[in-house]
Amino acid sequence: MSLCKQNFASASEEAINYQISQELQASQVYLSLASWADSSNQGFPGLQQFFKKSAEEEREHAQKLIEYQNRRGGRVVLQTLQAPEMDWNSPQNAIEATLQLEKDVNKSLLNLHKVADESNDSQLTDFIASVYLPEQVDGIKKIADLLTQLNRVGGDGLGLYLWDQELLKQYS
Repeated sequence: MSLCKQNFASASEEAINYQISQELQASQVYLSLASWADSSNQGFPGLQQFFKKSAEEEREHAQKLIEYQNRRGGRVVLQTLQAPEMDWNSPQNAIEATLQLEKDVNKSLLNLHKVADESNDSQLTDFIASVYLPEQVDGIKKIADLLTQLNRVGGDGLGLYLWDQELLKQYS
């Protein structure tokens, strides 16, 4: 047992390890999306940049959780990731998939918060509530806005091109 471990339940430790895997899985999905958007068959540089930055953010989230786990005296146990889908069919399909992905990650974070609360671990509940949950809500809103905009401009043609160019300006 770690010398610094105090008021840190094994259920919290396991839930953090699960959340680390969720963040790394999301990062891998975003990398797949970025690769798809950047392929010569798609050619969406703005979407590629958005997905690339999203992958980096998810990896950073996992790293923060790893550091937190170690700081609290827990043991990091990395889990096997699933290979992500490689063909997303359309920008709309890709954005819809990311919206669901972010909602799933948010659900997992809410579960982690619940586990911490049930363990009377105010340190962990505060960490999740202050660092992760607000950012997750903002991220879901941002992706929902992208989907709304994409639906407004249509699935192909000049509107799609201009939408992608606007993303390129924002995320380059």
